[in-house]
Amino acid sequence: MGLSPSRIGKLIWKNRVRVLLITALFTGIGIVVSLLTQPEYVSEARIMPEISQGSGDVLQKLASVAGFAGLEFGETGGIEAVRPDLYPNVLQSTPFILSLLDQSVPTRDGKQITVSALLSAADSWRWFSFKKPSDPLPPSTNPNTLRLTQEQQDLAEDIQQRVSAKMDTRSGIITVSAQMPDPTAVAAVTQIALDYLTRYVTNYRTEKVRRDLLFYTNRLKEAKRRFEVAQYTMFHYNDQHKYMVVQAATMEKQRIEAELTISQVVYTELAKQFEQARIKVQEQTPVFKVLEPAKIPLKRSSPRRTMLVVLYTLVGFVVGSVLCLVIGFDVPARLRRSLSE
Repeated sequence: MGLSPSRIGKLIWKNRVRVLLITALFTGIGIVVSLLTQPEYVSEARIMPEISQGSGDVLQKLASVAGFAGLEFGETGGIEAVRPDLYPNVLQSTPFILSLLDQSVPTRDGKQITVSALLSAADSWRWFSFKKPSDPLPPSTNPNTLRLTQEQQDLAEDIQQRVSAKMDTRSGIITVSAQMPDPTAVAAVTQIALDYLTRYVTNYRTEKVRRDLLFYTNRLKEAKRRFEVAQYTMFHYNDQHKYMVVQAATMEKQRIEAELTISQVVYTELAKQFEQARIKVQEQTPVFKVLEPAKIPLKRSSPRRTMLVVLYTLVGFVVGSVLCLVIGFDVPARLRRSLSE
């Protein structure tokens, strides 16, 4: 006899009590799981990064003014800005994750707790945990490499799933989002990620010009000292040889005047380069407009308890129905007969 839909329906109806009991059992399991599952909260923040319209705009605008001060500006264009579509990768980097683990964030009960402790406490809700205690690792011999413990590696992988950023290619808006088991902490983590991203991009774009500024600052101090020493030497020489006209004294005076002239030229040129470097730092510093700040969520994002209970109920009904069909059609016996033949 075939497996017609009517026969299947009659068989399920005949064993409806068993199906209902199995369904009720799965429903109860779904209720327990939904109540014991750690709640999660999501917070988002949106920023609009500066879209470069050709670097050197500030220098070009100030070129005419700087000309009166003796500043000479070379090529001001052609400096490529950091691509905004690469910003989300910053929040997936290991240095950011390790710095985030040590950050202290507030919780809704008014306490302060580190992100690593918060996630470790959330993991303690899980029924099954087979984590072995991690042995202390020897320090890495290479300062440019990282050596993580197993616990740090697990937390890093967890944070990579919890903290993310995405960019709208049409509008250029970057959305930073975080998911944490505490509503107040998740807003703090989102803000930390947002601050880290903007600070990282700012440092990246201005690193070269800041190094140039530091170089010119140090050289300018040295040139100023040299110029002051040459000035003092010149004035001191004039005081000592005010009424002397000697050939050797004339040669010494020419040498001192040459040193004074050279030191003055070097000091003047370095002062120009120093002012130009200061303007470049300001010009290269990006601007980020916060469109939507991080907010403390009022509702949890997961678990969706109603959907979870409904899902378990459907699974229970399917399992109960399949079990009744297996027993009603004596599937094990048929399999044994087919294998024996």
